[in-house]
Amino acid sequence: MFYLRDGDGLYLDLVITLNVVINFLLLKLAGQVARQKTTLLRLLAGSLIGGMLLLFLPIPAGAQFLMSWPGKFLLPVLMVVLAYRPRHLRDALALILLFYFCSLIMAGLVIFFLLRNNYSVELPLRIFVMPSPSLIHLFWAGLVLLISVQAISPLLREKFLFSHLADEFKVEIELFAKKKKFSAYLDTGNMLKEPFSGLPVAIVSYRSIAELLPQEVCNVLGRGAQLGWVDLEEALLSSAAALKFRLIPYRTLDKDDYLLAFRPEKVTVWQKGRKVALGKGLMVAITQQQFGCGEEFDMLLPFDISYSMGKGGQTA
Repeated sequence: MFYLRDGDGLYLDLVITLNVVINFLLLKLAGQVARQKTTLLRLLAGSLIGGMLLLFLPIPAGAQFLMSWPGKFLLPVLMVVLAYRPRHLRDALALILLFYFCSLIMAGLVIFFLLRNNYSVELPLRIFVMPSPSLIHLFWAGLVLLISVQAISPLLREKFLFSHLADEFKVEIELFAKKKKFSAYLDTGNMLKEPFSGLPVAIVSYRSIAELLPQEVCNVLGRGAQLGWVDLEEALLSSAAALKFRLIPYRTLDKDDYLLAFRPEKVTVWQKGRKVALGKGLMVAITQQQFGCGEEFDMLLPFDISYSMGKGGQTA
């Protein structure tokens, strides 16, 4: 909230409108980073409750509560609950933290633009006193915040969303009417997607998946060393299962290459006793490398799986 000095004032309806707009932006950005879906009406409701409570500022008791630490904490909580109705405590905490994070960034941007315009910051009695920001300051601060969050949202998701331990995941793959269960690790750096369908891509070691693959493919991959693409092409052409396989492009610091991948007939993921059926919503790429020390896991899951696990599921 911004206060005016030297007898200047603003109409209360303008102050409320500005707060509603800023609240809407902060709630929208928090939900975007956390990948929490809601409706426009719920976002407006959460924004309005934050703005309308300013009506209590002229009342001494209301102003004292809103400016106290409990008031500053409870108001964003109320706004987040109204806007997103989070079903899990971890989702609510992530949204609240992200709301505070975006609020602090925007406040810092407003101060930055004030100082850039040669406004002075006075510190009498160890209290920050500065002029109220103009609409131009708020507009540019909001625009910079919006662009910044859009650019760094993948990193913010990784830092603020709930964490997953490696040994919590089990994945069952069904391919050619055969099933196998794998231990899996959630790799937050795995952003691979199949270019045409946009499906996320898990990576599995060849030795772990070999028993599910056609013999023609095993004959090529089992040789180890560098994958022979000509031999692989001939093997797939001679196999009736060729249509299930794709090539996934990837890039490292030293080269650009492809991974052979397939689309399972069925994928099921378990975590902490919860079971989520992904159906055909995952591609599985094959690498000849092993993961981890002592082969503690067989598969690297893409980060997008965490959102599927957060949307629902049933107790196994």
